[in-house]
Amino acid sequence: MCQENLLYILKSVKFLLVTIDKFILIVYNPFYLPVVYKIGIIRMAAEMYKDDILNRLKALDQHADLEFDGEGRFHVIIVGGGALVLRNYISRSTDDIDVLEADKRLHGLMERYDMNGGVNAHIFSFPYNYEDRAEPVWTGEKIDYFTASLEDIVISKICGGRDRDLEDLEEVVKDIDWELLDNLANNEEELSLISMSERGYLDFKACYESFKKRYYPCKD
Repeated sequence: MCQENLLYILKSVKFLLVTIDKFILIVYNPFYLPVVYKIGIIRMAAEMYKDDILNRLKALDQHADLEFDGEGRFHVIIVGGGALVLRNYISRSTDDIDVLEADKRLHGLMERYDMNGGVNAHIFSFPYNYEDRAEPVWTGEKIDYFTASLEDIVISKICGGRDRDLEDLEEVVKDIDWELLDNLANNEEELSLISMSERGYLDFKACYESFKKRYYPCKD
């Protein structure tokens, strides 16, 4: 019984310290405004830059460490503009953090920290083996965070075709591994999800060839 009481006290102290930590972040960082655990602080949407995204990742990690104490680790794969911001590929802000892959148990918590877990609905815009190329970005007490590779993100943004996606692509072309990107764009296995829709596949190929023609570096 004494051991159980001690464990309860330690968990309570840990929760209190984490809550204080989050309060300090909110006071000293005006961009950091998510809901903090279950204490009722109202979340406000805000433009997020790299530090703001990292603050949210750390907050989710600490929350998950409390919520799922004693359970195994989680891994989260971030995509979209948030991933490009974290990797310093683009300098603009983002208004949410797109998560392509995360344990379902985290989905309710992610919403509190401006993380969009609904991106897995767009899995058909990504190469099949994107997980193999995921790159670690930050490791917490409970969660290992990754971003999809730049080339996988480029493929997905070409599929998306939104104006903002195309603007992002203009900023990252200098960092692209063109050999890898070209392999992904022409590999039947990697495109197996995209090619499930013949129209979608044809549209992607046309957009990719246009993108490559415009941005592929000229050889001397």
